[in-house]
Amino acid sequence: MSRIDDPSIGGSMLPEVVPTDGDFEPRRAWLTLAVAALGAMMVSLDGTIVLLAQPALQDDLGASLEQVQWVTTGYLLAVGSLLVISGGIGDRIGNRWAFLIGVTGFAVTSGLIAGVHDAGWLIGLRVLQGVSGAVLQPATLGLLRETFPDDRLDMPIAIRSAAIAASTAAGPVVGGLLVEHVSWRAVFMINLPLGLLTVVAGALLWRGRPARRVALRGQRGFDFVGAAVLATVLFALFFSVSKITSYGVLDLRSAGLVVVVVALTWVFTRIEKRVRDPLMPPALLRAPALGVGFFLVITLSFTMIGTLFVLSYYVQNQLGLDPVAGGIHVLPLTGTLIVAAALSGFAMRRAGPRVVVGVGLLVTAGATYGLSRLGPHAGSMELSLLLFALGTGLAPALVGTTKIIVSNVPPALGGLAGGLHQTGMQIGSGIGIAVMGTMLGSRAEALVHAGLDRAGNPPVDPDVMTRAIGETSVGLHRPVPGMPAELASAWERMSSAVFMDAMAYALGAAVVVALTGAVVAALGVRGKHT
Repeated sequence: MSRIDDPSIGGSMLPEVVPTDGDFEPRRAWLTLAVAALGAMMVSLDGTIVLLAQPALQDDLGASLEQVQWVTTGYLLAVGSLLVISGGIGDRIGNRWAFLIGVTGFAVTSGLIAGVHDAGWLIGLRVLQGVSGAVLQPATLGLLRETFPDDRLDMPIAIRSAAIAASTAAGPVVGGLLVEHVSWRAVFMINLPLGLLTVVAGALLWRGRPARRVALRGQRGFDFVGAAVLATVLFALFFSVSKITSYGVLDLRSAGLVVVVVALTWVFTRIEKRVRDPLMPPALLRAPALGVGFFLVITLSFTMIGTLFVLSYYVQNQLGLDPVAGGIHVLPLTGTLIVAAALSGFAMRRAGPRVVVGVGLLVTAGATYGLSRLGPHAGSMELSLLLFALGTGLAPALVGTTKIIVSNVPPALGGLAGGLHQTGMQIGSGIGIAVMGTMLGSRAEALVHAGLDRAGNPPVDPDVMTRAIGETSVGLHRPVPGMPAELASAWERMSSAVFMDAMAYALGAAVVVALTGAVVAALGVRGKHT
């Protein structure tokens, strides 16, 4: 299958790039990789470090389960809406500038978040933090695409993926230590020193070196209309996901939201085909391999983040571990992701993305199924082995899906490639958290009401029962004040069984999604580079 940078596919709208800073320089290239990986780690660490802080911030701020979900979903909404646009802007102003601006904004907003005392303000500032993350993340991949030749790109992608995977998995460990010994606020404060280190390192490395910018034959400006429509499309998509899980799939409001997203997507594609300076060259919209890669990124992210979201409640609330012990229990996943992602660079050269991604997602599905069968008092060895298996599957899938996206976008549009990849990651994360969080709540509610029916429906205040169901859905089994004595005495035992059933139900969705991704990889990916 032809790659998208084949001149026969793009017409005059594909990039024509002449490097502005000389031939490939190995030392500077690897230092650029180190700085880019550090920036990517800061964002990905923030994504999961918050997961383990959820119970603490929920209790401290008096937030509801829905508000806790929006602490993450609101961030993902902002990031996902702007990633592609930010990537395109980075290609034009230079990925180095985009990177430094993004890191600075991310660190500053993190400091502001650490000072909030209201759930609403926390959600709002997380959205602003997401805007900075949207500028930063595409530039990390764009820097690699413009620095390394095609034949040297597999290992940098693998190292960047290993850094992202490691920081993603290390989030619960770091978060546990900070929540236990400092405060949940410290999980955001950590971005200040990381941001300062990254900005200083990048500024020193690139000082006096002109930034590379895209040179497009025939292009004179930026597609502001297309950018606005695309941002609206992605915002509508994330908003729809969050609402559909509340309304129900068959609700007329859900159908209306789907129609809006489809209509806006059609408008965007029409604009890109007609404007002189498209944000996304038409050749990209017509590339089947790119579409397959984008879908695979979504399935991977859905499974990874959705599973970690559910497990954070299982480890801390169901098993009763403190944040530090909970984080330590996730260490096998962290270590495996680092090693497996690095080794995946070699596997990519031998087998190609189809095998690497397909096998990775199959292993991921098997590990997630095993996690869904855990008992209410699982031992450390059992949990560690399953997390080891999960990391063994996630790491190669992460490297392979990244390579599929990068290989099907012209080198000069590295920022756009990074935006597409991270958009897929954020879409999958947002859908995973929304769907699996809703499945936890709905399943718990159904099981509790079924249990009450069998018990003869003892009289319970509706508000008390709503709160009790909410706590049960996140693994808390304490009786709620106002609950009748005869029900309170049996509540802990019943609610534990309810949560375990609900957890298995939610993780089942991740298994199905991972298996679907494996099938798509086997049937939709062709050759070693597409």
